[in-house]
Amino acid sequence: MSSIRILSIFLSLSLTYALSQQETLSAYEILEQYGFPPGILPKGITGYTLNRETGQFAAYLEGTCSFAIKSYTLKYKSTITGVISNGKLSKLKGVSVKVVLLWLNVVEVVLDGDVLEFSMGIASANLGVHNFRESPQCGCGFYCSDKLFQIGDVSSV
Repeated sequence: MSSIRILSIFLSLSLTYALSQQETLSAYEILEQYGFPPGILPKGITGYTLNRETGQFAAYLEGTCSFAIKSYTLKYKSTITGVISNGKLSKLKGVSVKVVLLWLNVVEVVLDGDVLEFSMGIASANLGVHNFRESPQCGCGFYCSDKLFQIGDVSSV
């Protein structure tokens, strides 16, 4: 067997292994690989796609998801897209936050030490990473009672 053929087989097996490893990781684990806490996505992500070369990603929920955290209401569409790199989510689509009476799209999230900087274009907010160690639940966020909320249940917010 020629060395080129052996190298070709090795590269093919390595690529197959790398792709299978990506498929076995959850969207939350992928976030952690890029330095983000898993709680920036709500519970219930059903799948994702990721191009590791370009950073283009999409995460999927069964339906829309919203919940209140402190004085903010967050809303996630069923598909969340953007570009991920170490410590940065950019070109985000599918995530919005209600500030007073306005819904603003979250367009970028940057990790700066122990702080996450959320940019809504005209406004921004800085929150500690520790606030996102766990994923919030659709419908009730972090303040869930015995009542079970389903994805798409926005009536409780």
